[in-house]
Amino acid sequence: MKTKILGIMVCMLVILSAVAIAEPTRIKQISNVTTNFDDDVPTWSVGDSWTYILDEISIDYNVSGQKLLIDGMVDDFTWTVSDTSGSNYILDITGKITAVYEIYVSSPSMTLWVSGTFKPMLTRITGTISFTKSGLELVDLSAEIKGISMAKIYPIPISLPIPFKLTIDIDFNKAFPLFDFPLVEPTKSWIAFGIEADVNLSIGGIFGLIQVPVNLPSNYPLILFECEGKQDITVQAGIFSSYKITPILGDFFEYHYAPSVGNIVKIQVNMPNSNIHGELKSTNRI
Repeated sequence: MKTKILGIMVCMLVILSAVAIAEPTRIKQISNVTTNFDDDVPTWSVGDSWTYILDEISIDYNVSGQKLLIDGMVDDFTWTVSDTSGSNYILDITGKITAVYEIYVSSPSMTLWVSGTFKPMLTRITGTISFTKSGLELVDLSAEIKGISMAKIYPIPISLPIPFKLTIDIDFNKAFPLFDFPLVEPTKSWIAFGIEADVNLSIGGIFGLIQVPVNLPSNYPLILFECEGKQDITVQAGIFSSYKITPILGDFFEYHYAPSVGNIVKIQVNMPNSNIHGELKSTNRI
């Protein structure tokens, strides 16, 4: 349980969780696909960048006495295209974290109870993410969260500056289809079968005294997507005509793709124990 809780925390902070799916609560009607092709896969160039803000990251897990609470944000979450020479786009990612957290893990061999804060001046996300050129399918992600946390490790009554480093590497057995180009009006649906993600984490801190390797395999046997026709979406970067993409099973995530910037401009994740909201702040493709 300890490794599961820590893994959840890292994954939710690093990625937008577009691949997260829980038990469905309702089923929407699958609409007929039209032949009114509208927007094809965009072309990205080296130097293209998109900067987001994840202004809401709320996680509240409390299972069998194991607890993870986190409330924070990731600002200046910037994706920049760094390599287009191969079959995939390679993007560098950076970001700044602000959060308060509490972790309680208990087992027969140990009990860990830590609370503290992440400050943007002391904590950074760096890494790379790759997408296929043919359809902007997600291929893999590697990232590192590194910095100093003001943390209280009970029973010590005062907060101490604790150096830490979290590394994450996510490999998919096949490219994850966030989109199915060309996107069309009024609706389009597609299916992803047998997606597996191998999540490898390395958690270190307290000047190297703690080193915890974690492997979290995840399986997504069936995901049904639906893309609705264009609608105007207002975000910090402006107003964009965007396609709304949701799961056909449930209401657990929603993201908006704007052809004018060639990327996602808004995302909302609503899970039983967590919520994430993010939107585009700026881009050099306007």
